[in-house]
Amino acid sequence: MAKSKQDPDLHPTEMGPPVEFKATTGGNEENQTATIRCRQSPGSVPAKHIMAQALSGDASRILFDYSAQAVAMQLEVDGMWENMPIMDRQNGDMMLAVFKTLAHLDPAERQIRQTGEFTAKLEQIEKVCSMESQGTPTGERVLIKFRAKKDPLKSLSDLGCRDITLNSFKKWIGVYQEEGPTITKGLIIVSAPENGGGLSTVWRCALSAADRFMRDFVAFEPDGSNETSVENISIKHYGAESGLEAIPTIEKAVLREPDGFVVPEISDPAILEALCDQILTMDRMAVVSVNANSASEALAKVCALGVSAEKIAEVFSCSLNMRLSRRLCSTCKQPFLPHPQLLQQLGLPQTHVQELYQQYQPNPAEMGEIPPCPQCNGRGFKGRVGLFELLEVNDHIKQAIISQPNPATFHQIAEQSGMVSMRQDGVVQLAQGTTSMQELQRALA
Repeated sequence: MAKSKQDPDLHPTEMGPPVEFKATTGGNEENQTATIRCRQSPGSVPAKHIMAQALSGDASRILFDYSAQAVAMQLEVDGMWENMPIMDRQNGDMMLAVFKTLAHLDPAERQIRQTGEFTAKLEQIEKVCSMESQGTPTGERVLIKFRAKKDPLKSLSDLGCRDITLNSFKKWIGVYQEEGPTITKGLIIVSAPENGGGLSTVWRCALSAADRFMRDFVAFEPDGSNETSVENISIKHYGAESGLEAIPTIEKAVLREPDGFVVPEISDPAILEALCDQILTMDRMAVVSVNANSASEALAKVCALGVSAEKIAEVFSCSLNMRLSRRLCSTCKQPFLPHPQLLQQLGLPQTHVQELYQQYQPNPAEMGEIPPCPQCNGRGFKGRVGLFELLEVNDHIKQAIISQPNPATFHQIAEQSGMVSMRQDGVVQLAQGTTSMQELQRALA
C-alpha cells in the first residue's frame, strides 16, 4: 500500500494515504461541490486512514459506534469482525462529516436514520460505499458496506459451487440438458444465512445460471432496492415512493407473458400466492430468496408464509443454499499429516488424502521477528468459498411439505434421496486444501 504523508504543514488534500473520495449520487455540480469540500476538510485525513485500511485489506464493511468520548471501530474481513484502535470523538466527528457530505447526508443530524452512497479509490482499488447512520441511546452507529463497481463473482462456479450441484440446479432453472426434458416451470428457492452470509451474491449468481437470453424474466422489488442487478432481467418496483402495490404490479407484468418471475427476499404471503398461481395455471417459473442456514430451513420458511401446503407441494422444484467459509491463504497455509481416525470421521480414504492444510502457525520463538504474510496480512485466510447444498423435490418431499413441513424432516429425506449435504461439500473443500478443519467447523456451526 502506498505510504501516507504525515507532514503537519501539508494541506489536508495532500496528507494521509492516497485515497480519493468522490460524491456520486447528486447532480454534477452538487457532486463536485461535495467532493471539493471533503478534500479541504481536516476530517479527510482520518477518513483516508480508515478507508485505506479497509480497501487494502479487502474489507466488506466498516462499523463505527459513537459514544460521548470516543469512536469504536471494526472492520469485517472475510466475514470476521476485527477491532481497530479507538478514535477520539473530535477526529471521529470530523471524519463522519466527510463521509456524510460525500453521501449527500446531513452531518448535523445524529439521530434520524440516513442512507447514501459515495465512492472511494486507493490506487487500483475502487469501491462503492453504501452508508447508513442511525442514532443510538449512547450516540450513533454508522455502517459502511463496500461493493465493487464490477462484481468479479459472476457465476455459481466463481463462488465455488461444484459441477455435481451446479448441473442439477441448471436443470431446475430451465437450462437445456442433453438428458431428460428441460424444466421451465416451478418454484425455486435461493438462500444463505443473514448478516453478511452472502445472500445478495448467491442470488445474482444463481439467476445468472438461467437462460435469460432465450427466456424473459421480470423481477419485483420494493422501492429503493436493486438486488436483481442481473443482465436481461427487468425490474419492476413497488411501494410508497412509486405509489404502486405489489400484487397489481405483478398482475400488470403478467400481461407481457414473461417466462419467469423473480422476487428477492420474499415475505408477503399474497406475493407467494400470486406466484404459485402463475406456476400452476400458466406454467411459469418463479425464483425467490430467503435468509436461512440450510436448504431445508429455507423450504420450511417458505412453507410457513401462509400459502396452502398442497399448493407449495405442487409447485416446489428445488432449494439451493450457500454458506461461506474462509479460504486458506495460498501463500502461507501449512500442510499437516492428519490422524487416520480424523480421516475416517470425515469419510476421506487415507489412500487418497495424505495431507490436509491449516492456518499458518508461527513458531513462538519467531513471534515478532518474521513479518506477516503480505498476501493475507497475517490472517492466514484470504477470500471466501461457498459451501452448497441443493434439496430437490420428490414424492417424499411433497408429502413432508403437506404433513411435516419442518427442516429436520426435509433434511433427512433429502439425504436419504442422495443430496450432497453442506458438510459433505465442505469436506471436499477441506480435502482440496481450500479451507481448514477449524474454519469448516466454524462455518457449519
